[in-house]
Amino acid sequence: MWHYFLILAEVTAFSLPGVAPKDYEEGSKIELSVNKLDSSETQLPFDYYYLNFCKPAHLEKKNENLGQILSGDRQESSPYEIYMKINQNCKYLGTMKNNHDQVENFKWMIDNQYRASWMMDNLPSGLRLTASFENTEPKRLSFYQDGFPIGFKKDGKYFVNNHAHIIVKVYNTYQGNDQSPDTWRVVGFLVEPLSFYNKSPENLKCSEQDFIDYLEYSRELEEQFVNPEEIIENGFDGYMTGILYQILEKDKNITYTYSVTFEKSDVQWAHRWEMYLYSGMNKEVHWLSVINSFAMVLLLSGMVANILRRTINKDISRYNENLDSEEESGWKQVSGDIFRPPSHPMFLSVLIGSGIQVIGMAILTLVFACLGFLSPAYRGSLLTTAIVLFAFMGVFGGYTASRFYKMFDGVNWKSCAMGTAFFFPGLCFIMFFVINLLIRSEESSGAVPFFTLITLLVLWFGISVPLVFLGSAMGYRKPTIQVPWKINKIPRPLSTMAGSWKISLIGLLAGSLPFGCMFIEISYIMKSLWHHTLFYYLFGFLLLCCIVLVITSAEVSILLVYLLLCKEDYRWWWLSAWVSGSSGIYLFLYAIIYYSTELNISRFSSSVIYFGYMFLGSIAFGIVTSTIGFLAAYIFVRRIYSLIKLD
Repeated sequence: MWHYFLILAEVTAFSLPGVAPKDYEEGSKIELSVNKLDSSETQLPFDYYYLNFCKPAHLEKKNENLGQILSGDRQESSPYEIYMKINQNCKYLGTMKNNHDQVENFKWMIDNQYRASWMMDNLPSGLRLTASFENTEPKRLSFYQDGFPIGFKKDGKYFVNNHAHIIVKVYNTYQGNDQSPDTWRVVGFLVEPLSFYNKSPENLKCSEQDFIDYLEYSRELEEQFVNPEEIIENGFDGYMTGILYQILEKDKNITYTYSVTFEKSDVQWAHRWEMYLYSGMNKEVHWLSVINSFAMVLLLSGMVANILRRTINKDISRYNENLDSEEESGWKQVSGDIFRPPSHPMFLSVLIGSGIQVIGMAILTLVFACLGFLSPAYRGSLLTTAIVLFAFMGVFGGYTASRFYKMFDGVNWKSCAMGTAFFFPGLCFIMFFVINLLIRSEESSGAVPFFTLITLLVLWFGISVPLVFLGSAMGYRKPTIQVPWKINKIPRPLSTMAGSWKISLIGLLAGSLPFGCMFIEISYIMKSLWHHTLFYYLFGFLLLCCIVLVITSAEVSILLVYLLLCKEDYRWWWLSAWVSGSSGIYLFLYAIIYYSTELNISRFSSSVIYFGYMFLGSIAFGIVTSTIGFLAAYIFVRRIYSLIKLD
């Protein structure tokens, strides 16, 4: 049985349909584009040419999708000239001179551990270091992450990595057919950043024999793949010793050079993303953790569900055998009030409608990701798909909200539709607008252009809002949902009001269970979100965790609602949403702990970005779990009250 689960996780991670390989003949040009400068210390991306790097004669900007723009990706052309299977030991790129402001920008980014992100054949640039440790042979350490250091600080001085040794791993597609050309595919892309002091453009360090010997020597070393979390801090000297670094000073010439090495690889093109996707995590440990969590939750859920089923069956048998309600106690006594509309029925309807909209978006996005349609080769596709799907899911959100609102005897369905259309999207847009203003004040490339804001507003007002109203109109025109029991005209007095707050408190504690079943996967997602060198693409594991989340959220809400009804308290509507929805509180508390222990953020704007987006994520998580809990409890209550006989 475990093998089938493993196959599911593997297939969902590796299938990347819609991405066609590109074959290169020997000597053909391979385009290298620069992306952005990014740091986990500040969460503020910058355009690559924000620093005074060498630019091509004709700078071209690549077309970007909505997700790339929102994440700060800015792909542009570069002056690097790389030709398939042609090694280059030393190529002059250009000489730049920095003024005072440019030097300060460099120093600030080096202090905040900024990394340069490049792209080649849709592959991000990993990091290569040649290292010699105590009592060990020198090795080539390959960190498959996104980006490499732009410089380092040593003995109070700042140095620039002005030489890039570019390593391109290629796979030979030649099949032995004389009629087919000898072509190659790019299956790996690494950059070894080095700092050299060049006396002049005519006297380059990379052209000297010691560097050429170093290249030849490093090609013969054993390659070792290292987890990006174990990356050595900036300032690592590497294997080369006795060299002068390029110091960063005002009005001092910095000569940029590069070298290119092609390495033949046995990795096929279809599997080239594996090192990027799984280098940041132990896949076996990850898999075992998810399986243990999945099995434990299913076992406990089965036990609780079985006990609850037996208890309810006994209650139903007892109620149906003895129809004298005066001698009975328990949840049957509130049958005439169990479907009485809750307090604030419109807000509850809006909450459930918004939850359906978010759940629909999440399910379809996860399905597309598991099928491989959201390939990491297309950066920003995941975020773009999620935003577009959320807009189109508005019809289901509006329909669900109006159906419950009408059942709650609501008459102003247009206000309910307005609330569904603007509650969660409006909260997101306000938070996003405030964050965008802060990012813009930092001159970051993460600031969203005006045209993109207009695009988001068009998706909201042009698609989402009309669809919400359409769904609301369709739902409100439907006949009112019929309930199994007639509602009493006079509410039953509540004799246990003093103990109801205890159940609410227990519900708050029970909200930790839905969060707990997602904790392992959330930790991996947090690493990929806030440590920009790591990738997340294990959507097969995420799918299993979401199944556990649905089961747990439904069960805790049903259990707490049953305990409340046994106390003859019929105010279960809000409790059913509160129990599982309180898991959003635990997610935000975890975000605070993660901020304090895993991140090193010191800037106010960066802290606002982190807590702003984590607040929205916690709200969304709470809305999803509260909707699942509410619907499960609603089905449960309808079922048990439809099985008992009328007095």
